[in-house]
Amino acid sequence: MDIRGIWKIKEIRMPTPEGLTVITPDNLPEDERFEECVQRMRCYTEFADDGSLNTLILVPEELKAEAAEHGVVVREDGYAVIESTTWKEENGKFYYDTKTEGEFLGEKVDPFAEITVTEDGCLLYEYEMVLLERI
Repeated sequence: MDIRGIWKIKEIRMPTPEGLTVITPDNLPEDERFEECVQRMRCYTEFADDGSLNTLILVPEELKAEAAEHGVVVREDGYAVIESTTWKEENGKFYYDTKTEGEFLGEKVDPFAEITVTEDGCLLYEYEMVLLERI
């Protein structure tokens, strides 16, 4: 499977005291506990050819000049990168850099976490909390 390209969030799985809450674009909660998740639903995820994993936001044409005034770089495709890390493929599996640092029991922590490919071709990442589907 080739995961390169732009993906959108199909669902975010959020643990709560009441159990697991699944947030989808059609099921956006109004509870302020989930405000960050609701904002993330507007973002896209790009697995770029150069190995970068970018979180993107689409900048509407009418806001591009204002975004530029604030130092936001808008790409030719209309997206701005708001966060970036790296991804890699090894032995048919995909991984992304969580940027986790440190040691556990005297061993250096591997910052790369696996991205699971689901049976229907979606991607589960961020410790299986975010389900992505190809645009």
